[in-house]
Amino acid sequence: MRHRRLRRPAVDGPERSLLDALPVPVAIVDERGGIVAANRAMQARAAGSGTTFAARFPAYHAALAGGSGVRRQVTVTRNVNGAAVRERLMVEPMAAGAAVTVLDETPVIDAQTTRLASLGFMVAGVCHEVSNPLAAIHSMVQILQARRGTAPELVEKGLASISSNIGRVLAITRTLTDFSRVHDEPMRPIAVAQAVEEAASLLKHRTGPNAVVVDAAIGDDAIILARTGQLEQVVFNILLNAAQAMAGGGRVKVEGSRRGARVVLALRDEGPGIAAEHLGRIFEPFFTTKPDGGGTGLGLAISSEILHELGGELRAENLPGGGACFVIELPAADATP
Repeated sequence: MRHRRLRRPAVDGPERSLLDALPVPVAIVDERGGIVAANRAMQARAAGSGTTFAARFPAYHAALAGGSGVRRQVTVTRNVNGAAVRERLMVEPMAAGAAVTVLDETPVIDAQTTRLASLGFMVAGVCHEVSNPLAAIHSMVQILQARRGTAPELVEKGLASISSNIGRVLAITRTLTDFSRVHDEPMRPIAVAQAVEEAASLLKHRTGPNAVVVDAAIGDDAIILARTGQLEQVVFNILLNAAQAMAGGGRVKVEGSRRGARVVLALRDEGPGIAAEHLGRIFEPFFTTKPDGGGTGLGLAISSEILHELGGELRAENLPGGGACFVIELPAADATP
């Protein structure tokens, strides 16, 4: 009986540095549970020895029920120095194995630590997402170098492929860098109506002045605490997704009000809605239904993490008459902007 040879993903150089720089534990395992890489934060949690995930991290292996081939989240409680520690394991399948990220569920001290922890969650798929375009670039360069007297049209096609894949990598790294950037300014009262107006203005510059109509009805008492640009970024991401779903034209109705101690903002579009099989995954990092090059799959994931950092949440649902509805809920602020 012939055994298929396992292809171990290489994790070295910049990808290794990225893993070690993360403030959260991350391990990459192959199809048989062998450890391909574990950053310093993960190595510090090792409870055993050996080269397999089960031997080095028995508590995590048991919590995952011995399998890591399906994208999922699992909560595990461990005893550390006599204290119970609650952690969330994030499993991101890769081409030849999986990435396992550990997030501490205990209260986070400051917003920057929250942002970095969220970044650690997203980076579970970074190695796979970045390695694909890099491999394509490398292959194309080898083809062009190996052929003498290459026809001009083939050179042009190769350069276009290289440019497209470089753009994909840059888009991913730029989005992650923007999200992880340290904000020194404190949170302040933000008028939701103003944030929506600014996001709608950005959408006009992106899609054209008459492409999408944004109808906003937001109460003056809808005020939240946030840093400059955070709510605008979230609303813009949702509006841009709505514009793309409506093929560049249509109407988005935005309604917001204060309800007790919370502010609720609903954005309803006239698009086709969200496919049932995608509804539970649209906030996952790198999940996208757009064609290759049409998006990084990070916009809604980062929007969800921003709202989580602010003590809120983001939900999505389909409307009975058609279209999608995104609901933002945040703690209300009493002070005026």
